[in-house]
Amino acid sequence: MNQITPTNASIGAQTKTEPPQQSLGQADFLELMVAQLQNQDPSEPMDNNQFLSQMAQFSMVNGIDSLNTGFSNMSSSILGDQGLQAAGLLDRQALVETSLASFDGKKPITGTIEAPPNSSDIKVTVKDNSGSVVRVFAAQIGPSGQPTIEWDGRDQQGKSMAAGNYNMTATANVAGNQQGLPLAVSNTITSVSIDSTSRQIKLNLSNGNTVALSDVKEYR
Repeated sequence: MNQITPTNASIGAQTKTEPPQQSLGQADFLELMVAQLQNQDPSEPMDNNQFLSQMAQFSMVNGIDSLNTGFSNMSSSILGDQGLQAAGLLDRQALVETSLASFDGKKPITGTIEAPPNSSDIKVTVKDNSGSVVRVFAAQIGPSGQPTIEWDGRDQQGKSMAAGNYNMTATANVAGNQQGLPLAVSNTITSVSIDSTSRQIKLNLSNGNTVALSDVKEYR
């Protein structure tokens, strides 16, 4: 079952020593103020300005604590909402800059290539996990003029390949020189997780990679 899961969980039982508390809380602050009033010298009562100053400090501490709590609650709420929204992306295709493509045995692999304007003879090479070349084909030019990838899952002889991960590379003739080009490939979003350290939403893809929402160029 696809689900949102936390990541970076610790393995095994660990003993953690909590550091001594270095700051006073609201209750401690108020207790000190009351004790100061109760134990003041009757002949030299606390100056009104001093008392008001301490009350202002207490209000500031209370306000900062409330503000921090509010920000923490708001952050958790926003993160939860983002997680729920990201869960709606399950089973969709995420176009991400990578050469690793997951083939399910049926659906064609699609992608895009970043090519300089003076590029020609743009070709895509598909290799299996052993590094053997499965297929070499020419890239297509999309409506926007950008070279695109579409591999139907067949080898050079037209035989259907097994489901699994395949590596794709793109090359082109650029100003008379053969040059490798960066590409992006679509993979299925299989699950969504929340990184417990960075507090970021992560997408787990069918090729085994995990990416941030900001890494996705396009959803398909």
